Amino acid sequence: MKIKEINDFTLISKDATMDQIIENLNKSTYKILFVSENNKILGTLTDGDIRRYIYDKKNNLSKLKAIDMMNSKFKYIYEDEYEKLSYNDLLKYNVEYLPILNKNMEIIKVIRIPINFQEISKLKTKVLIMAGGKGTRLYPLTKVVPKPLVPFRDKTIIEQIMEQFINSGFDEFILSVNYKKELIKNYFMDLKYDIKYIEEKDFLGTAGSISYLRFYDITKPFFVANCDVLLNIDFSEVLEYHLKENADITIISSKENIDVAYGVIRFDEKNNFLQIDEKPNYEFFVNTGIYVLNPEIVDLIDLEEKIDMPELLKRAMVANKTIKVYQSRSKMTDIGQWEYYKRFLQLKQYNNSSH
Repeated sequence: MKIKEINDFTLISKDATMDQIIENLNKSTYKILFVSENNKILGTLTDGDIRRYIYDKKNNLSKLKAIDMMNSKFKYIYEDEYEKLSYNDLLKYNVEYLPILNKNMEIIKVIRIPINFQEISKLKTKVLIMAGGKGTRLYPLTKVVPKPLVPFRDKTIIEQIMEQFINSGFDEFILSVNYKKELIKNYFMDLKYDIKYIEEKDFLGTAGSISYLRFYDITKPFFVANCDVLLNIDFSEVLEYHLKENADITIISSKENIDVAYGVIRFDEKNNFLQIDEKPNYEFFVNTGIYVLNPEIVDLIDLEEKIDMPELLKRAMVANKTIKVYQSRSKMTDIGQWEYYKRFLQLKQYNNSSH
């Protein structure tokens, strides 16, 4: 689950009047105030706290102070705890706003945990990663090591992909393997990931191994991801979108730009010149190779059938399935391209030599 750090939180004095409280609540983007004395946090205050206090006490509003109505039993964590915070740790807090404090109880920052976090986490959505290809775009590197195990930054490519899903609350993986599959399985043998395997008997394209999911307990929407793309987004928001739109398939797209180095000539159907667009920039959305699928989509593929994802999408359209596109503004990183990976290695070498 992606956590948003908030630095523009609102501190108010414990002696703030009702007028000051209401004014600050109206101005606050997050609708929560942090009550303090000499920078030391004493409690939190929301409009819900105010309503409950007024209902219980029936007091004169003009005499009420922030300290009267605040929640003094608020949840918080210390700075050093935040540095070790994991996905599973978040489940126990069950709050939308969690302040990070130093040892003096002074507020450092606030993190926002999406309100749908608990609901999304209970879905236990599985992630199918297509890790069985030969990785020909990364030859000659992948003649020695399978693409999923190619090092990238401080982990392998596939671990980087898995960590992105784990950070969004999804930690149950199914890896579809084929090429150098024993290397992949041995690599993960002693690592603490929740992984099951699909072992392809043949190379089944970019969607064929989905057919094996009929043997798994798949009763809810699941993710399908290629093993060469990184996308810095909150996948729980994608799943929420998929459910809200009642989609059968959701394609995750990414915004790309292309700068044309020449003037583009525009002319009509009779070749009459109209204008020249000097070095234009074109924006469009591309397929990231990451999808959300409903379990029923598995039935559109015959067992062990060789099929690519574009053909599966065509079948879904013929079957009147609802296919939606999730527009991500995050830049896609295609690690599977040799030119990109070579630039990454050169940059890493440069950084190491400069230290």
